[in-house]
Amino acid sequence: MRVVFSGLPSFGHFLQLLPLAVAARDAGHDVTVATGEVRHGLLADLGLRPVRAGRSTNDVVAQASEQVRAETPNFEELEQREAIGLISTKFSWLMPQAFVDDLLPLFDEVRPDLVIHGAYSPGPGLAARLAGIPALCHGTGRPRSDEDPLMASSGQVLRDYAETLGISLPAAYPIYLGNKFLDICPPSLNDPKFMEIADRTQLRLIPFNAAPGEVPAWVRDRTRPLIFLSLGTESDSVEMLRAAIDGLSTLDATVLVASGKLDPSTLGEVPDNVVLQSWVPQADLLPHVDLSVHHGGNGTTFGSMHAARPQLFLQNSPGPDQLLNAEMVCAAGAGQRLLFAEVTAEAVAVKAKSLLSDTASTDAANAIAQEMASMPSPAEVAAQLPDLIS
Repeated sequence: MRVVFSGLPSFGHFLQLLPLAVAARDAGHDVTVATGEVRHGLLADLGLRPVRAGRSTNDVVAQASEQVRAETPNFEELEQREAIGLISTKFSWLMPQAFVDDLLPLFDEVRPDLVIHGAYSPGPGLAARLAGIPALCHGTGRPRSDEDPLMASSGQVLRDYAETLGISLPAAYPIYLGNKFLDICPPSLNDPKFMEIADRTQLRLIPFNAAPGEVPAWVRDRTRPLIFLSLGTESDSVEMLRAAIDGLSTLDATVLVASGKLDPSTLGEVPDNVVLQSWVPQADLLPHVDLSVHHGGNGTTFGSMHAARPQLFLQNSPGPDQLLNAEMVCAAGAGQRLLFAEVTAEAVAVKAKSLLSDTASTDAANAIAQEMASMPSPAEVAAQLPDLIS
């Protein structure tokens, strides 16, 4: 089969697609991955054929922000959550449109047998619908309730755009286009309504590193607990990261910090039990840590779940995925969280110390990991692809 995978280039939406893409390639399928050029080097290193599709998330957010600003004179006075909601609704038209414009010519040229699109990247699915090509929707986290206000408003904008293409979307969960859904969320943590109405195929998440790297030898040879701290690849919140470092460093533990886009030097001097790195091979590191402290992004949340690690969520933005992931893990008893206004060094230290000593949280994290391990592997799902579109 000729299979095109396509989705947003941001890591939280991109890396989750790669295990199945690699498995499909290994199963003998002809695989192309259509996404932003920023990920083409990684795809080439994996032996996957990249093609350009869509636009960078930053570019579309910037355009959406400009349009919102033009229509909302007091944009600067809006609460952050309201501003994000307005930008997201514009994004829900602009990004799908970019994918449709890029992919229709590709589909005419390549004529794939199947398109697999990321859950929050409906553009490739719309292009497949226009071209008469079967499509599957690949989950990137826990499906968001379509009763969420942001999902409802974004879904309506997407519905309006789809109507300009002559496409009608389902009443429930329009962002997934009504396509069969490859679901990486363990059933016990999933949205009951979504599980009831969606045509789902379970797919085990396999955490994927954004770049090759080695876990330092000292990580394996340590003599005290190891705490991993990351606020994701896009956060630039020096204050929050510094507060977390100041709190965690008071514990009898080693703290490994991935600073992401922040230059480690901007964080100043740190105690001897803190190790600063701009990047770590997170997928390989997480099985070695005792506690994962992070922002709640899909990659870190599901990677920590896969590794059976308790989690402490620091909500450094009101993004819906981060809030949803924190609620999901905390409700399962495998973590705790601090909202933005609650994050202080002392509060972080108290929560982290509690999780390190709480066997109930560790037991809950182990139960989640065991449930994930029982789900079908990417290789098993790759072998099912012809049947899923028959």
